[in-house]
Amino acid sequence: MTQENTVLKSVDVTRPKRLPRYTSYPTALEFGPIDGKSHDKWLKSLPICEPISLYFHIPYCDKLCWFCGCFTTISNKYGPVEKFLEVLKQEVRQTAKKTGRLKVSHIHFGGGSPSILDPADFRSLIDVLSECYDIDDVPEFAIEIDPRTVDRDKIFAYASSGVNRVSLGIQDFNLKTQEAINRIQTVDLIEKTMRDFKGAGIERVNFDLIYGLPYQSIDTIAETILTTIKFKPSRIALFGYAHVPHMKKHQKLVGEHELPNQKERQAQFNWASKMLTDNGYRAIGLDHFALPDDHLFTSFDQGKLKRNFQGYTDDTANSLIGFGPSAISNLPDGYAQNVPSIRDYIEKVSSNKSSVVRGLSISNKDKMFRDVISTLMCYFEVDPVKITMEHHIHYNFKIEIKNLMKLVEAGYMSRDGNNFKINKKVMPYLRAIATVFDQYFDQNSSDIISRCVHESEG
Repeated sequence: MTQENTVLKSVDVTRPKRLPRYTSYPTALEFGPIDGKSHDKWLKSLPICEPISLYFHIPYCDKLCWFCGCFTTISNKYGPVEKFLEVLKQEVRQTAKKTGRLKVSHIHFGGGSPSILDPADFRSLIDVLSECYDIDDVPEFAIEIDPRTVDRDKIFAYASSGVNRVSLGIQDFNLKTQEAINRIQTVDLIEKTMRDFKGAGIERVNFDLIYGLPYQSIDTIAETILTTIKFKPSRIALFGYAHVPHMKKHQKLVGEHELPNQKERQAQFNWASKMLTDNGYRAIGLDHFALPDDHLFTSFDQGKLKRNFQGYTDDTANSLIGFGPSAISNLPDGYAQNVPSIRDYIEKVSSNKSSVVRGLSISNKDKMFRDVISTLMCYFEVDPVKITMEHHIHYNFKIEIKNLMKLVEAGYMSRDGNNFKINKKVMPYLRAIATVFDQYFDQNSSDIISRCVHESEG
């Protein structure tokens, strides 16, 4: 998967508008054209004493997964990947000239399939990264893995380069579902992959699972969760499949098969969630689960959990720089997104031009509301007045509290002073409830209760 808000504007013309996932605020839906000069200025103003995070988007896959909503392309030859990699290195060097040699606290490789890179090429990219930034002792260096494209040599290349967390794209263990989404990978393959990671000293493993796929049922979901529990990954992301064939044409191939309806999807998530929590996992936020020894677990307890383009995270950096096509940078002054086209990206970077084409300058008020929404998304409760005081902003939340009180009266939330908490039974409405604080959302488009009902319907 890529950075979540870069994937697509999930608008289904046959249903109410899908609500933002709030992996950023303002969301990527609000981005407009910006020039490279603005982004360059933001980069040059980054504090030299604060760490940064880095995200790398590798936009290539060996095979097309029909459920995929990411910015990626299929390459049957490795030549285009090699060419792209040289340009990616060039972007790193160009960016470092503007930022200076900053300390890095978090690195994340997404895609596409980052595991498509050959071991020597991955190491060479990390060598360039080491030349440009201080990546010694990075607390979290994560990479997303397609188990079908990884082998022992690649795994040991990751370990020797500093990778300490991997996310395996599992999706589902049921063969019929795998065939329906064109992603067949056996339990034996996952077992071997897990064994190789352990042998290389990489113990922190995530499983990415998806519900709402073709032919899934309570029984098949239960089998997938039972198999997952046997592998004991430290963290699990359980995402709902977004079927948007009008935007991702290949998803029409998924639509030829039987898809569960919204009621069945919710039942699948509820059952999977119960099985995971019954087996030692804690539910973290909207769709993550973690064992007690995982960093998300401790960050949740310490009130340090955050939400960004990779979902829920314990990353402490206030700045994230994105590299590669479609990658988004989240900087103190605003958001900046690279051009999604690989061809255009290569042309711009090769010409020593900025690859940024979209973004948004953000205000102190935006940052305050970002913290309000992030807190709600992470902890299902928020004291907005407390957050305004922390930001030294005066805002009375008159309209927001009016809507929140409608939710309280409907039994969706409870109130204790200025603190509003979502009741457990309506946690599926989390994104709808978060729209109360979204200053860019058309509040007149629907009543808050209606938004919750529509969210429950899909």
